[in-house]
Amino acid sequence: MQTLSGKEISKIGIGSYGIGGRGHRDMLITEKDSDEKYIDALIYTLQKGINFTEISLGYGHGQALELFKRALDKSNIDRRDLFLTHSLYPRDLATTDIIDKDVSSFYKIMDTDYTDSVLVTQSLILKFGENYIYSLLNKLLQTKKTRFISLSNAGIETINNFKKEFGDKFIAHEGHLSFEVRALQEKGILGICDNLSVKNIIWRPLRRGKTLDHNWPLLIELANKYNKTQSQIILNWMCKLGYYPMVLSIDKEHIDDNIKSTDFVMSDSDYQQISDFRPANYNPPEVDWDGLGIDASIVELANNFEEHLNHREGNKDIR
Repeated sequence: MQTLSGKEISKIGIGSYGIGGRGHRDMLITEKDSDEKYIDALIYTLQKGINFTEISLGYGHGQALELFKRALDKSNIDRRDLFLTHSLYPRDLATTDIIDKDVSSFYKIMDTDYTDSVLVTQSLILKFGENYIYSLLNKLLQTKKTRFISLSNAGIETINNFKKEFGDKFIAHEGHLSFEVRALQEKGILGICDNLSVKNIIWRPLRRGKTLDHNWPLLIELANKYNKTQSQIILNWMCKLGYYPMVLSIDKEHIDDNIKSTDFVMSDSDYQQISDFRPANYNPPEVDWDGLGIDASIVELANNFEEHLNHREGNKDIR
């Protein structure tokens, strides 16, 4: 994946959900910090060379995009050196008119005539229908309002259908992977994207710091061995797999740590240990891959991992 100016995207991206506070349009905003703190952190991140993110007008009730634009202007980074994905989520979009308004608002707020990719979720396709979504995305491609198309939280059938419809313009799939939650690996979704030359973008790779609360023995062992943090071990492993994790931080020390997570190499056996890890006594519900509301979503698995652990005594792990 390259920016319009031809720069390769950074190995780690910016997690934008939480900029301006956590919440979509149908939620109250929580965990909100000052605008200046977000802007300062974003400027620092952009100037350090982190050059891709996905962002939605639903995030922070619109504040995420507004603050990102203010930070970009102050950073003196050329917009063409960034890869920006505009995401459309069904919880923020009640009608097709609102979708059209969101698309137009993105260009207006960002003062641009294009986005690098427009992302839709499988649930958005189910809500509005494949014909409408395909027509919308093809129109944006044909008018050069977007360079590429992305998917999120989709099953294998939808991924294959998108590849047939959009070919090389289908550039990325965003899904969840973390130290504990491997559903997309086990269901072959990450693998099919690799096979189709569709990039795997990882959202919430550290589960908002919850992974670190467990102090998994394997992570502690590897962190001590390589003199790195547990977060750096996880991010390094994901990058080694060829995936692109996105992380939100407004702490400059943490931002530096995230960037440095790509500056070392572990042994093949240690990478394999992480790949083979599965938490003991973990009984997640079946993922609703078709989005029909019958079972859980991958978002629930990421958010509620602790609830799906039957026993936590000693934070046991399986090697």
